[in-house]
Amino acid sequence: MTSEKIKDVLQKLGYKLTDFGNHWRTNALYRGGKNLTALQIYKNSGVWVDYVNNSQHLPLKSLIEATLQTNDSAEVNKLLEGYDFDSISSQIEAPNIKPRIEMEKTYPDSILEKLLPHYKFYNDRGVGDHTLRFFKCGLATQGSMYQRFVFPIYNSSGQIHGFSGRDMIKNSSNKDRPKWKHTGKKSTWIYPYYLTDGAGNFPTQEEIKRKQEVILVESIGDLLRLHDRGFKNVLCVFGTSVSNSLACHLMALGLKRVVLSLNNDHDKEKNRGEIGSLKSYLKLLSFFDKDKLIVHPPISSDFGEMKDEEFKTWNNQLKDFDVDSGNKKNHQKILQFIDSKDIASSSYKKKYFS
Repeated sequence: MTSEKIKDVLQKLGYKLTDFGNHWRTNALYRGGKNLTALQIYKNSGVWVDYVNNSQHLPLKSLIEATLQTNDSAEVNKLLEGYDFDSISSQIEAPNIKPRIEMEKTYPDSILEKLLPHYKFYNDRGVGDHTLRFFKCGLATQGSMYQRFVFPIYNSSGQIHGFSGRDMIKNSSNKDRPKWKHTGKKSTWIYPYYLTDGAGNFPTQEEIKRKQEVILVESIGDLLRLHDRGFKNVLCVFGTSVSNSLACHLMALGLKRVVLSLNNDHDKEKNRGEIGSLKSYLKLLSFFDKDKLIVHPPISSDFGEMKDEEFKTWNNQLKDFDVDSGNKKNHQKILQFIDSKDIASSSYKKKYFS
């Protein structure tokens, strides 16, 4: 795609471009931004970065999806006129540096044959075999994920582009061994959005589309418990911070509600889950109206600790959630955490709460 074609696509989307040599600058129209230099878009590739939002470099296709607020491939390809972006992971140009193409590392599905279906660890935590088979996970007995229960991460092309492994042998003699280990570029993962079932369907995608709602959780363990109890519209954050890739992806889905359900560390000196949820809440305010954002943590410390009746209570509370009251509570908590230096004051924008 030539720079003229990229320019034509951007102008059709409504972007007013200012020429800066090897790139253009413009405002972040996709999130209603007014800063005319916030977005930098490279002419030779369409790769873009939102400097105000501190985003990573992303392909042009993601900007189109975020601006149109859809991930309908037919609609996006109509604007792109069939140009294939899947062959390029990223192409980033900087002054005096030769542009380079970085190909994402992927793995064949056959690699999963090495994983053993030793499900007892998760069975004992209330996750059934049918759920674990859907996630194509198992115990690794060799390699860098040795003695970890491994989950393959799929990209939009249906390829494995990473793994997440839960430790199975941590004890007093190896107490520094991390609970989770990740292989791949975690900041780009949208999990398990691209995972298919045995019939080739996309249960997570279909349920998010049907409900126009997504529940964001901190770890795969939370995801498994919710999925096992029928909550299929769940995505994993892999920590306490929503990535830029995930935020852009969510914006393109046309959601009515985004539910932040990170861990509830109420028994700790600092509730890291609550702080992370409110930081992510502030970040997502650049993409969504606050009436679409809900902070609704698990009743226990995490979903893995919740009992069956607590899932019913949690779900009923979600159905009856008072958004106005929730936003007022979020605002008060955010100000408290700014005072305690747990949330940076620079992330707070008063206009969202006026």
